[in-house]
Amino acid sequence: MRSLLDKYLLFIPFILWIFCFRYFLNGHLPLEADALSYAEQITFYTTNLSHGVYPLWSPGWWSGVPYDFFLRRMGDVNPLFSLIVLLKWLGVSSAMAYLIFITMYYFLAGWAFYLITRLLLEDRFYAFSAYVIFLFSSWGCQIFFNYIIIIFVPIIWFFYFLLRFSQEFKKGHLLGMCLCVGIILTTYIPFFFLTILTFFSFFYAVFYFSDLCAFLRRGLGFLANNKIFAVFCIFFLLISCVPGLLFYKESKSGTFVMPSRHSGADAASQVTVGIENVANGDIISHGDFDHIFDDQANMGLGDIYIPYIFFLFLLSAALGKVNKLIFFLLFNVLGVTLITITSAGGLHHFLYEHLIIFKFIRNIYYFFWLAILPMSILLAVIAFRSLLNAIAGSSKKTAWMVFIIISHLLLVVFLCGHQGVLGGAWVAVAVSLIFFLIYIWSDKKISYPAGFLLVFMAVFFQSAQLYATLEKRTSTLQRQVDHQVSTTLQSSGKMDLYYASPWFAVLVNYIDMPVLNAYRGHQFILYDNVFPYADTPEFFKSFQASLSSGSNVAYVSKNETSDADWRNVPDAAAAADVDPVSLGELSLVSHDANTWKVRTHLTNSRFLVINDNYNSDWHAFINGHPARLLRANVSFKGLWVPSGDSQIVLRFSSPKWYLYHFGLIAFFAGTFLYLLLMLRKQRGTYV
Repeated sequence: MRSLLDKYLLFIPFILWIFCFRYFLNGHLPLEADALSYAEQITFYTTNLSHGVYPLWSPGWWSGVPYDFFLRRMGDVNPLFSLIVLLKWLGVSSAMAYLIFITMYYFLAGWAFYLITRLLLEDRFYAFSAYVIFLFSSWGCQIFFNYIIIIFVPIIWFFYFLLRFSQEFKKGHLLGMCLCVGIILTTYIPFFFLTILTFFSFFYAVFYFSDLCAFLRRGLGFLANNKIFAVFCIFFLLISCVPGLLFYKESKSGTFVMPSRHSGADAASQVTVGIENVANGDIISHGDFDHIFDDQANMGLGDIYIPYIFFLFLLSAALGKVNKLIFFLLFNVLGVTLITITSAGGLHHFLYEHLIIFKFIRNIYYFFWLAILPMSILLAVIAFRSLLNAIAGSSKKTAWMVFIIISHLLLVVFLCGHQGVLGGAWVAVAVSLIFFLIYIWSDKKISYPAGFLLVFMAVFFQSAQLYATLEKRTSTLQRQVDHQVSTTLQSSGKMDLYYASPWFAVLVNYIDMPVLNAYRGHQFILYDNVFPYADTPEFFKSFQASLSSGSNVAYVSKNETSDADWRNVPDAAAAADVDPVSLGELSLVSHDANTWKVRTHLTNSRFLVINDNYNSDWHAFINGHPARLLRANVSFKGLWVPSGDSQIVLRFSSPKWYLYHFGLIAFFAGTFLYLLLMLRKQRGTYV
């Protein structure tokens, strides 16, 4: 029985978790909020990779934007994205490939949490208890609601490798730490991790100063004895910083804008956030705690839920022995919590004003999922162990039984004061009480499978009922993930776009949406006349009229062009040619994220506008020769095409950047494979 339980200790709860979320995982219920956006972008990225294309441009996002922002959001070098590429190569749909990836990614988070708990407490039972509470908390809902699982997995595995390295000082564990940090650094928001690590390091120095000194001595000795390996690790981390540094440089260059995010910020980078926007991400302002005890049938994916046995562990542990580890975790939880309360506390405002990294963090409440919740669960399980040890060391069986009964009754009374508590909550309290009574009555011990089963039942029955309430949502994920985000503008007024070309943002704020939408419905337009313009309110009024009438006039910036680029043909047709494909004047040869290839057959030279946003990194070639690419009609690509037959190629960026990005992916993939080989060779007790 023991060997069988060991073998399936983590997989059976995880399979039941999959069963609880089957409606999401089979595509019946949709992803929501940021989770949908990330699914779309990761799908777009991996689809391009599967075709041998590294996307540096996103044509489907508001008429085209540089793609590096999305690459930094997801951490494009993550070796595990290859799972999606492999699944797509095997014929799995885009939606299902992503869902399989995100499901396995969540399991990796739970596995790391189990390993960390087991390393700290050296007991499978407590590690299992922490694992199932984590697995069946609302962390499981978050992967269908936002993107933070992408960040959380490398963070939690970093701390696992850190603990292992502090115990054994082996190369594989140090390399694991470096790989996790490298993945985090390639994202544009590594600051969640840096903040958590800072708190961890500070309180570790406070509570374990002598251990920290010993760790540093042994660590420096290890590096001195493994100089070549140490140099490789340093090189790896330095290389990992390059994508983020390049992105931050780009974020100050004006090639993109983030109006809704950057509004009110006092830094040049478009990725920085105004303090008002940070307050909107406050852990209190979101109301995510509203359904922990009330109206649970209407809990949303973004709401916070923790199985009630978590609270029973904390409540019953009031008489347990307090140790240094409990205080260490408690101070970490309190410290991180203080900076997430932006509206009621002054710490975050001070940090925002004096530390630049806090100007980049908008959704400050993500600290709850990345640090506060996992550390709180670990704290509760450690307190639970302390309580059981106190019971085991006492001969007062009756007194302990009375205390346990009273603590459970207190939770019952508390729950009776709330509306909408589901029946599974009462089952959880009853099963928890049974566990404690059996433990006390059986002379402070419980059989190996029974203890695991009772704890799991207390978690599962409550959580399964709660998750079942999410089935009210209906839609299909397949349609949402297999197609790019819709970019039809619906507003009739100004819009604060989240991420866009700077010139497209200007158009959105000056041109009526129906007019702009109708114009963007034409991919290619041929003009005879090209007039210069200046950015004035009067121009945009006349430009809107020109777009509405389909006038045979394209406009280019007076400051960016010369007389040679302009042309006035008085006897030309009044209307522009908005459908050159059907007239046989133009044919699209091929098109991917980074390239346009078209052929033209014109009786006279004409100005071609491609309604994909202009960017200075786009390069044009006509019949193999470089051509001048202009910013036309405020935001789009335009160029003069000669008469006769021509082949036009537009290419974004340069070959050296494609080589750089593919090389970086290969470098991370090779490091990951090297790590797996090292861990296999040095496999220890808890792997």
